[in-house]
Amino acid sequence: MQTTNEKTDQLTAEFCNNYMEKLFYFCLKKTGNNEDAEDLSQDIAHQIVAALNKGNVPLNFSAWVWQIARNRYSVWASQKHIRKEMISDSDINDFEIEDENANLLDGMIQTEQLALLRRELAFIKSDYRDIVVAYYIDDISIREIASSLSLSESAVWQRLHRARKMLKEGMEMSREFGKRSYNPENITFAASGSQPSGLPWNAVGRKAPINILLQASNNPSTVEELSMELGIALPYMEEEVEILRRATLLEKQGDKYVTNFFIMDKDCRLANHNAMRENSKERSRLINEFIDDKLPEIRALGIAGDHIDDNAIRWWLVPYLIDLLIKNSVKGQSIYEPPVRANGESWGFVGYELTEIPENTVIGHNGRGNAGTMFWTYKYDGGLNMWDQCGEPDYDEVVLLGDCIRNQRRTGSFTNTEMDVWKKIDGKYAHASAEGIIVPDVLVITIQNLKEIEKLFTGHKNYSALLSDFETLYFKLEEILKKSSHQVLHKNMGYNIRMELYSTRMMSIHDLIESKVLVLPEDPGRSTLGMIIILSSCSGDLASVIS
Repeated sequence: MQTTNEKTDQLTAEFCNNYMEKLFYFCLKKTGNNEDAEDLSQDIAHQIVAALNKGNVPLNFSAWVWQIARNRYSVWASQKHIRKEMISDSDINDFEIEDENANLLDGMIQTEQLALLRRELAFIKSDYRDIVVAYYIDDISIREIASSLSLSESAVWQRLHRARKMLKEGMEMSREFGKRSYNPENITFAASGSQPSGLPWNAVGRKAPINILLQASNNPSTVEELSMELGIALPYMEEEVEILRRATLLEKQGDKYVTNFFIMDKDCRLANHNAMRENSKERSRLINEFIDDKLPEIRALGIAGDHIDDNAIRWWLVPYLIDLLIKNSVKGQSIYEPPVRANGESWGFVGYELTEIPENTVIGHNGRGNAGTMFWTYKYDGGLNMWDQCGEPDYDEVVLLGDCIRNQRRTGSFTNTEMDVWKKIDGKYAHASAEGIIVPDVLVITIQNLKEIEKLFTGHKNYSALLSDFETLYFKLEEILKKSSHQVLHKNMGYNIRMELYSTRMMSIHDLIESKVLVLPEDPGRSTLGMIIILSSCSGDLASVIS
């Protein structure tokens, strides 16, 4: 036979396990306010537990609990000077009777739309959502939930209370998602460096991650904030954010996430463009004056055969000289020394929010080959219809072409495999003379040639003015980017400034096309403008080899 203490202990446990939740919703229904409901339910619980501790053992425990609840509510209503509501037996019975086959949460909030409840479950954190689903939907006891999560039962109760509060508040409000939830913004990217894993490109192939990055750009945000702004349910948002964090495109700071690469918004892009365009025509004039003065000496280095005109040399020299100015103007991180990533790869990444810029300044620079032979291509966009031109050679083509130039090979010396490769080169980047000697149709430059060209440039009277111009421009862009970026981005500022400065290549090309210094190709699909082969060395006289 149980003692009085054992019986009261049992009833106390039963109250905590089976009545606390129902009691809260009874109070919520009567007060219509979460805070008041919590206060009232705690007062009622205190009265019940205190009575049990004094040894009271009611014959009908359920009726006794709800009688105390009714009495305490009457006291509360009187103290608050509000109109007393009639509490019918059916009101209490709704909470006293447990229907094992019904969803208890739906029963407690039966006046709300189930669609709203499902919506709100998608917008609370998994720590809360999992407990709500386990308790109300999967019918798992508090004790089992606590055990599975390695939490105390009181901690589970607290989370359940907090979850109910968040669900109720969310259901009573109109959700207003951000613009990007229904109208994703377009963004383009540029990258440099080694990317064998496919990053960063394979992380930004869909609109959802792109919009997450846009929202977190210069705007540290919690997963919940991102979820609400973009209208993506929290379970999916948590997964997307973790993918971007592992891709090193998002950085976690406390409980918030921020992009750790620049995404140039519209205002920043326009400010950068205007800063670079301000002195562009004078910059282009000084560069062209150097080329006019030194082109005979540059050509005398033997970098072009007699069948290659000066226009082809100028198309390569203009962006190459700007590259030298960017490299020499301010020492620091260049695009060829991009940030080292967590997976050991070294690459840089920049995003550009699409907007109307007065001028298309996109220009690429691709390289392929090995230590002995590199094929470099300036890829001109800029609205010139010259991005692809005749196409770029693959690795085997570069290696064979370099070998042919360096060793003055003839087509008769080709193996069957080499002949197959040659067929892809012939008529594009080189041709065979009547004697079968390979003649390159692109510029051929040795490492020593590059050093000599740089020496000519740095010794020219215009060089100091050009260098000063780029130094000034560097610090102008730094000021713009710092105003437009979160502190986390400042450590790689040099990389991003230089990425922006490469737009000056196309600005000068536009200027010199306008002044008729540069001549556009008649057939861009056959053009090799801006394409060169760089040899680490060459036996014999280069001029005789390529002519």
